[in-house]
Amino acid sequence: MLNTAPVPHQQVRGAVAVRADVFPAEVTFSFMGKRQSKARAILTADSVLVLTDGTTGPVVLYENRLEDVQFTSRTSVTATTADGEVTITRGGGCGCGSRLRSYRPFARTVRMERLPA
Repeated sequence: MLNTAPVPHQQVRGAVAVRADVFPAEVTFSFMGKRQSKARAILTADSVLVLTDGTTGPVVLYENRLEDVQFTSRTSVTATTADGEVTITRGGGCGCGSRLRSYRPFARTVRMERLPA
């Protein structure tokens, strides 16, 4: 999915509709029993994408279609997928030194709450 054209239902005037883009993020997977710190989590209109910083650049740790999204607080969101729950929490710090900080997997994005009705 990285650097590929988004599917038409994700586009708004050529931009990808994004619910949330959290970096740095701490991500907990209910189905893997795994917690990933120093990640970047992006929730689009219908999918969740979790990226980590690999040796050669950003690496997709997890990607799946969204079934439900709940913003549990200002700093936490729970995304439900077919695999289970993915809990995304805003991490501490600014993410300095990570290639994920400036990485943009989509050419243009627009926040979903700013979409015209």
